[in-house]
Amino acid sequence: MVRVGLTGGAASGKTTVCRFFREQGVAVSIADDLAREAVSPGSPGFDAVVAWFGDGVVAEDGGLDRPALRRQLISDPEARRVLESIVQPEVIRLMEAFLCAEGAKGAEMAVCEVPLLFELTLEAMFDVTLHVGVDRDTQCARLMNRDGVTEDEASRLLALQLSDAEKRGRADWVLENTQGLLELKAAFYKVFDKIIKKKP
Repeated sequence: MVRVGLTGGAASGKTTVCRFFREQGVAVSIADDLAREAVSPGSPGFDAVVAWFGDGVVAEDGGLDRPALRRQLISDPEARRVLESIVQPEVIRLMEAFLCAEGAKGAEMAVCEVPLLFELTLEAMFDVTLHVGVDRDTQCARLMNRDGVTEDEASRLLALQLSDAEKRGRADWVLENTQGLLELKAAFYKVFDKIIKKKP
């Protein structure tokens, strides 16, 4: 089975590429979904987050108030380190379990979407790494539109990740997402075919 690690900066188009993989019948695990599972209400992760960040990050429905949490992450680098120390080990465990389960099913390919793949040096978990590339101005505009943040907040969020150029240099394959959906899909099909043909 080919284990694909999919990454890219915030608002680069990773979700769209995940949809392309699913359309090809490939199972996809999303790190953000696993992170939410790791801090779901009643979990040890949730209790640890609230103990550190306070009741202000608890939403009315009893889950985490993610905008409130994001504001703390932007303003306090130490807060980000603490959150990562709580969430990341569990996310990695869940990803490994997903890959093992897909392998046991006899799947030809499985994809893990991991925004911080290179930041966490998780390349060894995968046979192939794929980066969704986009220029910073486009990325910033998409982030402002998607999350309702200011330009300054978007820039500070992007500064927390490795640059697009660094990720391009470390990825096995790069999908350009600066022209539009049709161009991205065409590029995806080309890369998908190459990854499948390299399958052991």
